[in-house]
Amino acid sequence: MRRTTARPTGRPNACPATPDQPSQPSQPSQPSQPANAARRRLCQGLALASGLALTATGLPAAAQAAPAADGPAAGKTVRLVVPFPPGGNVDLSARLLAPELGRELGLTVVVDNRAGAAGIVGLDSVAKAAPDGTTVGIASPVNHLAAPALHPRLPYDPVRDFSPVGLIASVPMVLVVGPSSPVRSVAELLARARQKPGALTMASAGSGSGNHIVGELFQDATGVQLVHVPYKGSSPANTDVAGGHVDLHFDQLSAVLPLLQAGRLRALAVTTARRSALLPEVPTLAEAGVPGFDASTTLGLVLPGRADAALVQRWHQALQAVLRRPAVREQFARLGAEPREGSTAAYAEFIRSEIARTARIVREAKITLD
Repeated sequence: MRRTTARPTGRPNACPATPDQPSQPSQPSQPSQPANAARRRLCQGLALASGLALTATGLPAAAQAAPAADGPAAGKTVRLVVPFPPGGNVDLSARLLAPELGRELGLTVVVDNRAGAAGIVGLDSVAKAAPDGTTVGIASPVNHLAAPALHPRLPYDPVRDFSPVGLIASVPMVLVVGPSSPVRSVAELLARARQKPGALTMASAGSGSGNHIVGELFQDATGVQLVHVPYKGSSPANTDVAGGHVDLHFDQLSAVLPLLQAGRLRALAVTTARRSALLPEVPTLAEAGVPGFDASTTLGLVLPGRADAALVQRWHQALQAVLRRPAVREQFARLGAEPREGSTAAYAEFIRSEIARTARIVREAKITLD
């Protein structure tokens, strides 16, 4: 089905690109005070619970422990590469994991933010690193699963150039509308969309962004046609939905939660197979009439390709042990994320299936980067 794209007609785009969207020119923005306050509280709580000490320069100290004689990269510093700037969900997840993995493995683990090109620069540095356990990275949908379909000259192969360690966590998207919207449920939304195809508008953080792709998956699953309105980031998209300039938006739970709590947006459904503990009253899309729908922003831990199987297994065991800790699970819950335990084989299969699913949607919806 050929999708329709329109430009925003409400307030100007005034927010920089978010970490989980393709790189685009950004402009200064002023996020809402509730969102700022919520993010400050979240970061403060995460820093305390994760045991992140501050050095004299004000930067988070490395997670340190006595080097394990038989562990991966024994006695060396390990870089945990975050392919996005500090402050986003991926970065906060990494800073939660780093000290825990360091203690589990008996290593010094430091977070290394390498942003650029929608996360491609950082993930490429992992692909090209020595497969000796001194470099690990966090892979996300935009730079790992969707990248092959959106970037014909991608500098790495998302399967061959990485050794999957395991899934880390998933963050649900939330289907939101403005507080003055007459739509009160997914059933009402679908009825309106089918009655007047192409009449409803769908915001996104930019063409090819995670929320754009989830919106296309929703259209594919339901057969409805929405007009895509790309923004330069989620913040201006949510502002225009709240103001009634655009009908709906799929966005990460962590991004919309302060707006939902303030009554500036209304949630119709979450996109994951299970309800979110932070929004227990909000149904899943599957419960709301879209059978089998399951989509999220899912993070995974990867080593460079050609890593020794024993090394991969040691990292996998450490990750599973960390993800089972109640304190870690509690902090992920505060981020709106659900830890994802599982085998390396399950993660490898997830990568292959999601690359194929995303490629089909990108091809059929004719998605191109702005």
